[in-house]
Amino acid sequence: MLRNRYSVLSLCKTLGCSKSGYYDWIKLGRPKHKSFDKAINDQVMERYNIDNRWGIESIRMQIKKVYGICLTNKTVYRYMRINGVQSIIRKKTKKYSRVPHHDIPNLLQRNFNTHAPNKKWSIDISYLFCRDGLSYICAIKDMYDKSIVAWSISKYIDRKLVMNTLNQAIELTPLEQRQKLILHSDQGWHFTHYLYVKTLKKHEITQSISSKGSSVDNAPIESFFSALKTECIYLYKKLYTYNVETIVKEYILYYNNERLQKKIKELAPSQFRKQVLSTLFI
Repeated sequence: MLRNRYSVLSLCKTLGCSKSGYYDWIKLGRPKHKSFDKAINDQVMERYNIDNRWGIESIRMQIKKVYGICLTNKTVYRYMRINGVQSIIRKKTKKYSRVPHHDIPNLLQRNFNTHAPNKKWSIDISYLFCRDGLSYICAIKDMYDKSIVAWSISKYIDRKLVMNTLNQAIELTPLEQRQKLILHSDQGWHFTHYLYVKTLKKHEITQSISSKGSSVDNAPIESFFSALKTECIYLYKKLYTYNVETIVKEYILYYNNERLQKKIKELAPSQFRKQVLSTLFI
């Protein structure tokens, strides 16, 4: 309509699309599914405005869950781009090579797949920057349903923090539900302490430890810490040691019960966990 007054290139730049993309659309016969759909646009922006932590896949899964409409990631991305919005981008972690170290074996060897809940757990500690100092979180993640089984927060990065988390996980998970369980960690002194090792043996939990300097070996829990910081901690300007536990608790409830994940049939961890456990333990 305006090509007599403006060049196609300038019009495409104004509309935020490529010249080649425009001509491809023409060659395809101007298909309707490639044109702007206000209903889809409104659904994408409605989901994004509900929670701007949701990225392309989360919004796609939410639209499928709420409206029963199946979109592709490219479609969601297109409408997010049209509206000039994007999800929170996580920083990439540095990769390390595996270096054999320690007499405790690395049983997983980066194989995080498992056929049932409570077969492979991942545990670690991470720091949380607060305005009045540091807090530390220790958490255990189930590699099957991606749920956070147990967690603790402390001002001190000590043995008590780890043992509180471990004991909490043991208490919450009956023995019959954690047969042949492997608990994987890095080589931190907390996880090689005799009391930690003794507790694992007492409760028939097999210990596994990462190679030296290889955070990738414990990627499941590292992934959770990355999500926690990106989607929660970094968003709070008034985060203090006295309120960090409440904020983290709210996020973990959201993470376990509401945050949809593609790898577990686009369900929240608690939904997927209940679905599986109901079939295994009646």
